Amino acid sequence: DLLSQQTAPAAVATNAGLIVFREGLEAVVILASLMSSLKGASQRLRRPLWLGGLLALAATALTWIVFRSILTALARYGELLEAVVSLIAIGVLLLITNWFFHKIYWTDWIASFHSQKRRVIAGEAGLWLGLASLGFTSVYREGFETALFLQALVLDAGTGIVMAGVAVGAIAVALVGFLVFRLQVNLPQKRMLIVTGVLIGGVLLMMVGTTTHVLQVIGWLPIHTIAWLPLPVWTGMWLGLYATWEGVGLQALAAAFVIGSYVLAENAKARDRADHGAPRQRPTGEAAQG
Repeated sequence: DLLSQQTAPAAVATNAGLIVFREGLEAVVILASLMSSLKGASQRLRRPLWLGGLLALAATALTWIVFRSILTALARYGELLEAVVSLIAIGVLLLITNWFFHKIYWTDWIASFHSQKRRVIAGEAGLWLGLASLGFTSVYREGFETALFLQALVLDAGTGIVMAGVAVGAIAVALVGFLVFRLQVNLPQKRMLIVTGVLIGGVLLMMVGTTTHVLQVIGWLPIHTIAWLPLPVWTGMWLGLYATWEGVGLQALAAAFVIGSYVLAENAKARDRADHGAPRQRPTGEAAQG
């Protein structure tokens, strides 16, 4: 029966690990960027950044507990709750995926942290508190997103399976952090973010397919099977891919959104390079006279 198929536990654990590693890696990149200029006599100013980052981890754990408490209280709604939480997670993930490819993600976002750092360092009053707040915000954003995304997976497969994936992802982040901060290894962090971003795109497609399946189970979406597309059971369990027009269509739309975001971002970068590279010409004709 198409509606009785479930997601493979190993697939859920893998997706949880990828989410934790992707978000954790971004936090490492931001902290490393902020600390790179704090050397010599200024190296002591790294401590409040570390303190803020550690507090953000604690706040992330608290956020997870709050989310779990709320969802546990609403557990009686069953698959309806899973559908709503999954839709929220997909919406946020689509937004983040769109940002990921654009220039503002790589320049303005990190530049904003550096700007805050300069303002904090310029003023002596509240220096440690300001840097600690900066370290907190740079990590907690990633932690909040992680706690949100994982809720949909927990509702799908249970806390134990998700936490297994979280543990693997956390170990991987800790290893990268040790190499970057302790051993001062220059890892290809941007490339790693791009690779994990592509993998998160795969997680997004699975979440879209699985959520579509849940919406069909609870009757929020119709079911039109694709008779000529006999998919094996494992495609639904591992990829969220079911032989229905609704599921395949929405996954295709999600893929088109991600690819379209990338293409638009690359075109914008090309135009920006052309605008800055081409010499400005004097206007002629009527434009010059006006």
